[in-house]
Amino acid sequence: MNEYTQAEIGHKTNIEILNILPEKVNAGEDLLIQVRVTSVSNNDLLGCKIQVIDFSSNNVTETELNFFNRIDNDTYEFPLKAPKEPGEYAWTVLFPAQQKEGTLFKESSMQFSFIVKPHMITISSWGVLSPVTQGEKFKVNIGVKCSAGCSLAGLPLFVMDDNHQQVAVGHLREEIMPQTNGFYWTEQELTAPTDEAFHKWAIQCRAQELEIQHQSLPETFLFRTAKPPEHKIMIKVINKFDKSPIQEAYVMLGLYKATADKNGVATLVVPGGNQELYITKDDYISFQTSLEISEDTDIKAELEYCPVL
Repeated sequence: MNEYTQAEIGHKTNIEILNILPEKVNAGEDLLIQVRVTSVSNNDLLGCKIQVIDFSSNNVTETELNFFNRIDNDTYEFPLKAPKEPGEYAWTVLFPAQQKEGTLFKESSMQFSFIVKPHMITISSWGVLSPVTQGEKFKVNIGVKCSAGCSLAGLPLFVMDDNHQQVAVGHLREEIMPQTNGFYWTEQELTAPTDEAFHKWAIQCRAQELEIQHQSLPETFLFRTAKPPEHKIMIKVINKFDKSPIQEAYVMLGLYKATADKNGVATLVVPGGNQELYITKDDYISFQTSLEISEDTDIKAELEYCPVL
């Protein structure tokens, strides 16, 4: 009968992944993994190598077993860098055949899969004061954030009008907006159309210029263009019965809005023509009337007190 040494026979091993891996991970993000290896004889395998192999049999990373509890051999939790290209991946964690103290331990492996997803970019806008005077300059604030916290400093932006024509190009500022977490922003100057109408414009970013693949949806914002305001209208809002001023009443004259001050006065500058005046305040009956505006005018509006029980 032939005689074989321990190194020639080899001990069978088993490998497993200890932690629960996410099904999806952002492109280029770290994926944390911890591995356990056991042998049929519960051998000490401290210092033995562990490899992670990708779908092309390339070595992604290598570590070693760090803990032994008289039965199991574990690694520390170690990071794997996810691919930058989105898609489905199947990798293998491998305990290659290797010797320790003259004993051969056989290869064992386990496959795991995950989906790499592109980073999502969220675009938001604010600060457009509607209505906008026909043909005049106005500004919109634009904020952009990556779901994985990537730097978006200097990212190109462009604004499209109702007809999908580009009307402006800009770039995000280099610094993050104060008191936010990874929120890059800029203030973009635009020129209003010369018609008198509602408009729906869109903001997009050139995400293809980033190193890792990103996806984003356009951000739309609405505004109304109107004739140039030319008449100053001062509206005094008072209680119908005791004639006391009503402060913080909401006043809307045509497309223009204001809030009454402590004296019950709201001042608006509006274009000429027929305008609807609407005033509301909690616990008061709303006031509404039509006005023909042709000059600067002072108006008194009396609201009837009617508390909600």
